[in-house]
Amino acid sequence: MVDKASNGVKKRVLIVGAGTAGRKVVSEMRKESRPDIILVGFVDDDPKKRKLTIRGAKVLGAVRDLPRLVKKKRVDQVLISMPSVDRGLVQRIAKIVPQGVSVKILPSIASVILGHVDLSYVRDIDPSDLIGRPLVKSDQKYISDKAKGKTFLVTGGAGSIGSELVRQLYDSKAKRIVVVDSWEEGIFNITEEMGEKRAGRPELRAYIADIRDKRRVEDIVKRWKPDVILHAAAYKHVPLMEENPEEARKTNVLGTRNMLYIAARCGVKDFILISTDKAVNPKSVMGRTKRDAELLVKRFAKKYPRRRSCSVRFGNVVNSSGSIVPKFVRQIRSRSPVTITDTRMTRYFMSIPEAVSLVLLSWILAKNGQILVLDMGEPVKIIDLAVNLIRMHGLEPHTDIPIREIGARKGEKIREELAYDKRLLRPSEDPRIFIAEDIAS
Repeated sequence: MVDKASNGVKKRVLIVGAGTAGRKVVSEMRKESRPDIILVGFVDDDPKKRKLTIRGAKVLGAVRDLPRLVKKKRVDQVLISMPSVDRGLVQRIAKIVPQGVSVKILPSIASVILGHVDLSYVRDIDPSDLIGRPLVKSDQKYISDKAKGKTFLVTGGAGSIGSELVRQLYDSKAKRIVVVDSWEEGIFNITEEMGEKRAGRPELRAYIADIRDKRRVEDIVKRWKPDVILHAAAYKHVPLMEENPEEARKTNVLGTRNMLYIAARCGVKDFILISTDKAVNPKSVMGRTKRDAELLVKRFAKKYPRRRSCSVRFGNVVNSSGSIVPKFVRQIRSRSPVTITDTRMTRYFMSIPEAVSLVLLSWILAKNGQILVLDMGEPVKIIDLAVNLIRMHGLEPHTDIPIREIGARKGEKIREELAYDKRLLRPSEDPRIFIAEDIAS
C-alpha cells in the first residue's frame, strides 16, 4: 500500500496517470484522511489532461518531466496509477526516477479486474511489471461464463502455474475446483489463501497426491467427476533434470500418460496439458520429456476423438519458483554479483497471470489434438533483464552491482523456440493464441 511516513514526517507523493484510477486513488486518500501523505500532483502524457486540477491536485507535466518534478517538489514516492500501463512505460519510469525515491504501482488486476481502486492494492514494482501485459476484463468475464457450472481438476495445483489457475478459476462461475499436488506445504498455502476469500465462490477440494500414483489419482477423479483436467504437474528445472533423467521421465511422461488414461477411463471431456517452448527441438532432458508428453496427448486425441485433448505451449513465466528472476532479485538485494550464463542468451517471458488467462482461453478455443502456442511477444535478452532489475532497485549496473558471465549449463539453449516451423503457425480465434502444425514425432 502507499507507505505511511514514520516519525510524523509527511510523505510527498506524485501520481503517474490522471485517469479514472488516479482520480480514485485521490478519493481513497481523502476518504482515509491520511495526514501523513502530501499529494504533490499528477503527471500524464495525455495533452488533454495538462493543467487539469483534480480534487485540488494539479497535472504538473508529462512522464518525461518526472526527474525535474521529483527534485523540484521534493517527492518521496512516485505512484503509477495506470491500469493499462505497458511494460515499456514501467521500464522508462523505473529508469528515470532519481535514486532514493520509491516507485509503487497500482496493479491492473486490482483496478481493472476487480473494478475498483483501494490503497491496500498499491505495491512495489514487481519484475513482472517489466515483462507482463495487463489482464483484460472482457477475457476474465468470458472465461468465467464458460466455466459456469463446471468442475475443474488442476494437477500441480500448488505450483506457480497451477496455483494461478486455481486463483483465476476461483474468481469464475465454476462449480468446483479440485487441487492435486504432492507438495504438502503448497497445498496448505493455497487452501489457506482461498479460505480467506469471500463466500459465493466455487467449492474447493485439495488433495495431496502424486500423478505417478495412478490408483490414488483415479480415485479422486472418480469421486468428483471433473469436466476439465488442467495438467500442470511437471518437473521443470533444466539443469536439475539433466542430473535426474529417470525422475523427469517418471513425472513428465509417465505421469502425463497416467492422467490421460484416467481422463479417458473416467469420461473427462477436456484434457489440457501445460507444455513449454523447451519441447521444440529439445536439447535437454526436461525438453524431451515435455515433447514426449505433447505427443502422448496427440495420440490419445486420435484414440478418443469424441473428447478434447490438447496442449498449450509457452515460454518462461516471471517469478515462477526457482526461475531466473527471483535469483537475480536475491543477488541484487544481497549486493552480490548478478550471474548470467551467456550474454547472448534470450528467453520468451510472460507474467504468470497473463499466461494462465491465455491457457484458460486456449481451453475454450481448442479443438481435439491441437497444440496451441501463446503469443509471447519478442524474446528478451537475459543481460537486458538483469540490467533493468538492477536499475529497478535504484542501483547502477556494473558499478553498484557487478554482472558476471558464468557460461551456459548442461541442457540450456542460447535461444528457445515456440514452434518447429513458424511458417506453419495458424491464427486462432484469438490473436494472442496460435495453432502449431508440428511434425508428428
